[in-house]
Amino acid sequence: MKLYSAINQNSVNLIVFNLMWIGLVLGRESFLFITVPVVIGYVTFLITSGRIKAYQLLVPAGIGISVDSLLTIFGIFSFANSNFLIPLWLIMLWLAFSTTLTHSLSFLSKHWFIAAIAGGVAFPFNYAVGERLGAVTFDAPFILTMLVIGIVWLFLLPVLYFVIRDSLKNEITT
Repeated sequence: MKLYSAINQNSVNLIVFNLMWIGLVLGRESFLFITVPVVIGYVTFLITSGRIKAYQLLVPAGIGISVDSLLTIFGIFSFANSNFLIPLWLIMLWLAFSTTLTHSLSFLSKHWFIAAIAGGVAFPFNYAVGERLGAVTFDAPFILTMLVIGIVWLFLLPVLYFVIRDSLKNEITT
């Protein structure tokens, strides 16, 4: 029963995250009145129901926001209509993504090498999709941008698991 519950929670998390990704990336500033309350409501639900701890969201989100801000500063990519280094919709996306680390993507926490490869391959693809949808502009040449993002995520995904590792150990053993 416990395994079924975990699989069910992970499936729901995967579906909810992908719906938030679509709303945030496609809607960007136009749908913030919908997407921000949805992300905050989902995160609040996960925290208050004990399914996730606040630091399991805030620490990875803070790291991701910082990394995307640095990539913006260094001219790898940029965002239209942003008053900050990165737009609010991307900050919300980082918060939403952080929920997957302890839920739908938690299986990667046990396999650091696979997490690194997945980060280095899958996440440049996500940024490329975002670029094709007009959410981000690649200021560097496409191949260089993909290479930089791939190298960053090769290290970043395992680092995100590392910073929440103690909490994951407790959840895996309980």
